[in-house]
Amino acid sequence: MSNDIKRVLERYRDTYENITVTASESVSKSVLLNGKTVESIDIGSESGMVIRAFRDGRVVSMSADGLNAETVDNFLKNHETVINVMPKDDHIRPFKPEDVDNFIQNDGGFESLTTGRMAEMALEAVETALASDIRVKTVNQSVISAVKESTRIITPFTDDLYSEKTYYSSYTYLVASHKGEQDGTGYSDSCSLNHLEHIRAAEDASIAACALLGGKRLKTGKYGVLFAPNVTADFLSIILELVNADNVYKNISVLGDSLGKNAASEAFTLFDDPHMKGGTGSCNFDDEGLRTGITPIFTEGVLDTFMHNSYTSSALGMRNTAHARAGRGGSMGIGASNLILKASTDKMPYEFMNEYVKVTDVMGMHTADTVSGDFSVGISGLLIRNGRTVHPFREAVLSGNLKDLLKSLVGVFEDHRTFGGITASSALFDKMTVSGE
Repeated sequence: MSNDIKRVLERYRDTYENITVTASESVSKSVLLNGKTVESIDIGSESGMVIRAFRDGRVVSMSADGLNAETVDNFLKNHETVINVMPKDDHIRPFKPEDVDNFIQNDGGFESLTTGRMAEMALEAVETALASDIRVKTVNQSVISAVKESTRIITPFTDDLYSEKTYYSSYTYLVASHKGEQDGTGYSDSCSLNHLEHIRAAEDASIAACALLGGKRLKTGKYGVLFAPNVTADFLSIILELVNADNVYKNISVLGDSLGKNAASEAFTLFDDPHMKGGTGSCNFDDEGLRTGITPIFTEGVLDTFMHNSYTSSALGMRNTAHARAGRGGSMGIGASNLILKASTDKMPYEFMNEYVKVTDVMGMHTADTVSGDFSVGISGLLIRNGRTVHPFREAVLSGNLKDLLKSLVGVFEDHRTFGGITASSALFDKMTVSGE
């Protein structure tokens, strides 16, 4: 089908300055257990494409299900004159994919992984969770999933670019009970089936739930705050919004005026590595077909760059960092590949502070205001004093400002974990307002 699409594009090469079709295909399978019983087995496949055509500072685009050369032909034919009435924008440029090697990250395990084996793995996770602590009463969900996906960028002017990946994940959700109930979740993902830690995901869910049993209300006050790695990952997902050049261009990022400045503490070094071995976001090229490379975002607190696609780099007069991501409707957005937070110390948190709250669960991080930087989120976790747990707490509220939070970072530790495309560690912040009773 890709050859048929390319032949269509070649017929229109004199009508448009450039045309790109980003074609994607995926096959997936998953097994869900409720307790020790298989609740569902899902096997599916899907395909789709994003078509973009450029001429004289204008672009027309669409997304469509399936891979069909006739759909491409009809779109290009119908928009030969329509494109002339589209608004002209000098920052819309007919980029052409670079000469980049194809990217293959396929461990070969997808085809040999049967749903029967996936059910066995899910059951292993259930049995691990139930055996890990007598207080774990039920495992409501144990899920093993596998995906194989491919992307091909087709243009009439260059050779196709092709990427292919496999991706596996494990998820456990359970409830522990002792003088009350507490749920807990655990997650693991990998591009290699052999490296999928489904047992660890079950253990993490058990630890998370049991640690919060008997949680008390925390007294309102100023506390040092330690984010567990999963919470740090949630925090970094908001930072990504602040360094997204599209948000900067639209003036909806509180860090829009901070480029080249000390926008965070010296303990904060953050970079994006699209060539990370085994990374779920790894690829040699972005969705505009441009060569990717390691991008320093923060170096010891200094904001080095925003993440760009071709449009924002032109609009803001900055270097294109090759972070283009195709969105619905044919729009081109921006996204990271493998975001990595670098450790700043080999010490332990209690060596910096005698007392702090360790946040193991956060609710509402996505509600942070990216314009003002203000946030107010629900938190649960542990009160720590002299390196030991005093008691768990629940239903507290952490409030502050993202710029102040970045500045107050005391240390990033070496207990790094990877959650999808974000590798994060525990991170300790100076005293912040925590509201409890």
